[in-house]
Amino acid sequence: MTVHMKNLLLSVLAVCVILLLFPNCGGESSKNCNLFEYSKENTVTLRMGAAATVINPLLGKTGYDRYISQQIYQTLALVEPKTMEFVPLMIKKVPVERKVENGPFAGSLAYDFEIYDNAVWDNGSPITANDFIFTLKVILHPIVGAGPYLSYFQYLQEVEVDPANPKKFTVYFRDYYLLALQSLCQIAIYPAYNYDPDNHLTNIPLKDFVNHERIKQLMESNPALSAWAEAFESPRFANDKNAISGSGPYRLENYDADQGCTLVKKQNWWGDRYVSENPYLGAFPEKLVYRFIKEDGAIENLMRSGGLDIIPDISPAKFIALQKDSCLTEQYEFNVQPNTNYGRIMLNHNNPKLADKNVRQAIAYSIDYDYLINTVFQGFASRLVGPINSAKPFYARNIAPYSYNITKAAELLAAAGWKDTNGNGIADKIIDGQTTELDFTLHFGSSATGRELANSISTTARSAGINIALVEKDITVLQDLLQRGEYDMCNLAASMFPGEVDLYQTHHSKSISMGNRFNYSNPKGDALIEAIRTEPDDAKRNVLYIKLQEFLHDDLPEIILYEPRQRMIVSKRFNSVISPNRPGHYEQFFRLIK
Repeated sequence: MTVHMKNLLLSVLAVCVILLLFPNCGGESSKNCNLFEYSKENTVTLRMGAAATVINPLLGKTGYDRYISQQIYQTLALVEPKTMEFVPLMIKKVPVERKVENGPFAGSLAYDFEIYDNAVWDNGSPITANDFIFTLKVILHPIVGAGPYLSYFQYLQEVEVDPANPKKFTVYFRDYYLLALQSLCQIAIYPAYNYDPDNHLTNIPLKDFVNHERIKQLMESNPALSAWAEAFESPRFANDKNAISGSGPYRLENYDADQGCTLVKKQNWWGDRYVSENPYLGAFPEKLVYRFIKEDGAIENLMRSGGLDIIPDISPAKFIALQKDSCLTEQYEFNVQPNTNYGRIMLNHNNPKLADKNVRQAIAYSIDYDYLINTVFQGFASRLVGPINSAKPFYARNIAPYSYNITKAAELLAAAGWKDTNGNGIADKIIDGQTTELDFTLHFGSSATGRELANSISTTARSAGINIALVEKDITVLQDLLQRGEYDMCNLAASMFPGEVDLYQTHHSKSISMGNRFNYSNPKGDALIEAIRTEPDDAKRNVLYIKLQEFLHDDLPEIILYEPRQRMIVSKRFNSVISPNRPGHYEQFFRLIK
């Protein structure tokens, strides 16, 4: 045997030994991953960061509630996953705003809708304008907890039904409103026959609900209206599969407050016959399973067994670690995309210690934003200066974001009268004859990322003389605390609608106790918000947007932290549809790969 042949045999033997000792190295690693077999079931299983509690669209407390509800209840139109523009869903076309020239509504703005001819409810009865009107009455009902929606219909005037076709109707707004069409297209429609079988709301004209004084009088004289509201808000219409009913492609099969729920595709669903002409009526999975899984380790275990198909919002560090695993990348796609939400610290302006703008700014200067973005979020985020998507033309790019500056924070606290007089490291002040320390409680959501973020904020604030105690809570508990105003500071992300922006619901003083969870009130801010929502000229409105962002950045109803990028993991057994629009996935459009 030649020397060359001996060397070749030795090389081959060496490679074999390496492969035996390290079976996962080399180009054949996939054969040693114990890969699970692709399931043939047409079921999409989604991971949720918290359990849904209320499957009733107008009463949902969290985004998780809404994400499930939207598969059961439909809106008139849908936000298209890629263009982020409205496309028809229950209606034949999205209307164009028109000015009424003549008749009783002269001077008003009108929107003409027509529901699909064969659109029906679960009992086979047709979906008509009466159901849309009924839904508006629910929103306008004085004691139904749909208050956050009220501001969108402040200028609603009337709905006129075509006498020849109950599926055709025109909605009138007495004045221009920025989000009139978006609001009309985005409310989930309820079946009047199911939610108002005794016609308590149906028999009262819409104009009486629009007239606040008139509906209050009716409430006093008609106790059945209060009884109806109590029934509507009962658990029966929140999680009872025998009571929940909508026009969407799925029905509730089971519900578990701790684990999640399962939706099943309806047989002979009305939208199936229209898919060829309107692909947005597509609903392809036979089942949608929503599983509440909190910790990253449990998520990974389920991924390795093929037990999850959609995994949004896993912690950044875990996302990066899993993406490096070739076994998982054979089964899953790892996507990073823009997102329509922002991270923030909510401030409760009912707390006297937060009444001084200097204190709020001092807190903002005590946060290490670079650490949050580069370490906590591993680069999957960027700075943001206001509650507006940075991709918008009216985003205020001229504003310099707050920086991590402990010296500046201490100066602002001193200007507000807060100094450490007893040497314990915490700024204090004499209030009502008592030495009061500058301390707060920061509530945050229960997650690894939330803990790391909160710990960083508490640690750096201490350097400025601000004591921040940390309390970890489930998101549903946080929502209840926010609603009752029982908090000092809270780390909770906020959604940004992909279209135009109206901050009336969240930042206007008249929305306190509804969508304004900051209890924030400032006449200048109110005036700018009101001007924006009623300004039809884009250029003039954009100038107002910039002014509002400059004002909010200075006055700080909330501290804007970052604009995250969505981390989304989806199974390769489906042709998936993901989007920057929250929650980032359109699971009803997922198609099983045969």
